[in-house]
Amino acid sequence: MTQWPLFALLVLPGLLLVYIALRLLVRRGWVAGFIRGTLGVACLVGLVIIGFFIFDLAAYRAFTREMVIATLSFSQQGEQIYQINLETNQDQQRRNLVLMGDEWQLDARILTWSGPLVLLGMEPVYRLDRIAGRYQSIERELNAPRTVIDLREDALWSASEVSDWLPWINARFGSSVYLPMVDNGLFEVVLGAQGLIARPVNEPAREALGQWFSD
Repeated sequence: MTQWPLFALLVLPGLLLVYIALRLLVRRGWVAGFIRGTLGVACLVGLVIIGFFIFDLAAYRAFTREMVIATLSFSQQGEQIYQINLETNQDQQRRNLVLMGDEWQLDARILTWSGPLVLLGMEPVYRLDRIAGRYQSIERELNAPRTVIDLREDALWSASEVSDWLPWINARFGSSVYLPMVDNGLFEVVLGAQGLIARPVNEPAREALGQWFSD
């Protein structure tokens, strides 16, 4: 698990906050006790914030170069209506979804590290955001029904939101890919150094991609 250096940096101050909070809350004394109690509660609040951050960070998954993070298979149910079997490495789940349109688009957030975390061997991590249907026609894109499905795991605290005051975390970029939908098509999404890459896996997907580029 390549996130262990960051988890260690978060867990250690958390344990320290627990120790300080308990020491301050159990000591006797009235006026000073109030001050100590306030500081103790503040330490506990800090501990909760760190816990929320660790919980959110656990939703991200480390990646190495050219790692397959999702596979998508398609079954056409009607005109511009497709059932999708989406299998993701992020949560080891299979989802049966329905998208409307001519194309599918998958979005993800990617975090990279700087400073001491790079020296400790921390690899970038990713989290899938959403999958959506797209229409090739601009008019249809503006007026036809849209389907957008949230793929994010429940998060109480966002690593990207606190990156401004944690300089060793760099919430660098979002990445997305889109390709045509086709009956019996099979695609894979790969995460590389530059972001997401989508590739056809079987013949229907390759034929659809060739036709898509020629349109």
